[in-house]
Parts: sequence; structure tokens; C-alpha cells
Amino acid sequence: MNIKLYKNKILTILLFIILFLSLIFSFNYLYNNTTPCYNDNSNNGIKLPIIMYHHICKLDSRLNDFTIKPEQFEKDMLYLKEKGYETISVKQLLDYVNNNTPLPEKPIMITFDDGHESFYEYIYPMLKQYNLKAVLSVVGSYTDTYSENEDHNINYSYLTWKQINEMSDSGLVEIGNHTYDLHTMDKGRNGCSKKSGESLEQYKNFLTKDVLKLQDKILNYTGRDLKIFTYPFGRFSKETKEIIKDLDFSVIFNCSQVVNVIDKNNSDIVYNLGRFNRPNGISTEQFFKKIIE
Repeated sequence: MNIKLYKNKILTILLFIILFLSLIFSFNYLYNNTTPCYNDNSNNGIKLPIIMYHHICKLDSRLNDFTIKPEQFEKDMLYLKEKGYETISVKQLLDYVNNNTPLPEKPIMITFDDGHESFYEYIYPMLKQYNLKAVLSVVGSYTDTYSENEDHNINYSYLTWKQINEMSDSGLVEIGNHTYDLHTMDKGRNGCSKKSGESLEQYKNFLTKDVLKLQDKILNYTGRDLKIFTYPFGRFSKETKEIIKDLDFSVIFNCSQVVNVIDKNNSDIVYNLGRFNRPNGISTEQFFKKIIE
């Protein structure tokens, strides 16, 4: 057997195992540590629901709380259009907050985490077809691996830098930072949270090194430096937000299931953007009922 191909297959299996364990942990966090709540006072700002997607797959056996079929995503988007919602970018959000540039009457934001290759296969064509915008937060180590790995399978593989650059150039996809190598539960920490017994200086240096490693790659491969950060698994420590802000990031996405109220008098809101995870198993109408109605 070709040694390089054998190593690639072993690496693919290990990545799949890590992803599976990550999904289990993320499910427990989302459903045991967050409680959906809905802001009903829009007088002081604009309501902005943000939807969080992950993987897209056509196989029924792989559908779960973080994997849906492409047809389901399309139904979601057509439903939102029917209700008068318009997808917006992070740039549009920041233009509203910083420059008072008007937003659509019913703005909504679509985000995808992790950087699965299924985004390029299924979602990107739909973004072009329906003129939709999305934020795609990638894990740098996954992208590096699959940019060099010839063993691609749409059911589990991740995007390459070439694909990411193409989508970034389209103007429909903004590339976010999901850490270079912290989308994991091992190494003594959960996501980008602080280790037990780790000093603030050690934590800051470690997190800074990881995050900037990916940010430099995003800039190098896409020519864009949007400074969008997404917590892996929604896990972070009390010091994390200020560290990320000090790195000059513009927005931070978490996993709190809330409808955001964007108030220009509260500039910190862009560093606490909650999102609703889109699971398999419920209809479009059921999912969006308490989010946009």
C-alpha cells in the first residue's frame, strides 16, 4: 500500500473520531447549558436572529443535531424569504453599529461552523442561486490537513484553502476564525477555555498564538482580514472576550440561544452575538416559530 495514502486514511479516521466526540460534547453544552430566550423589546434596537449551521449531508444515517440535509437548508432559506427576512453580512452589521448605515427591515444572519466541505458542495451554490450571505468560521488545522489530503469524501471532509478563497472572492461568504487547533476536548481544555491552574499570562499567550496563526492564514489565502471570531463549542473563560477584543477582532459569536437586539448605544453587543443551532428532526416552521415570530 502507498505509505502516503495509508497515512492520509489514518489521519482521516482520527479526524472523524475527533469530530464525533466534539459533536457529542457540543450537544451536551448547547442543550444543558443554554436556555432559549427571546427579546421582546425592540424599541431600543434592531432584532437580529442568527442561525448556526454545521454539516450538510444527504445520508439519513448521518443526520443529527448538527447535520441536516441540503433540502432542509433550502426550505429554511425560502421560508425566511417568504417571511420578508434578508440575510446580512458582518460588514453590514458593523456599518450599522459604527456608521448608522441602515439595515434591512427584517435582518437575519446565517452562520456555518467548522468548515465542512459540504458547505462548498451544497450551500455555496444555493447562496449564489438565491443571493444569500453567510459567515463561514473555519478550523485552521482541518483546512490545512485537507488542503494537502487527496482523500476527500463529502460526508466528512473539510474545505481547502483554494475553495475558501473562491467563496471569499464571491462577496457572499465572510470567513471567520474558529481557532487554528482548539476545536477539541483534549489537551486539558474545552475549546478555547482556560486550563485549570493556568495563569492568565500563559492563557493569553497560548490563545493569542493559536488565534493569530489562523488569522494570518485567512489573510494570506483570501486577502481579507475581517476579524470574525467564533468560540469552539461556545466554550470560553471569563478572560477570553477581552483577549479576543485586544487582538482587534470586530465580532464574537457564541452559542447562547437568544435573539440579539442590536443597540448602537451598546457597542459591546457585537462581542456577545447569540445564535440558534439548527438541528435535524424538526420542520422549518417549528424551528423558526419562536425565533422570528
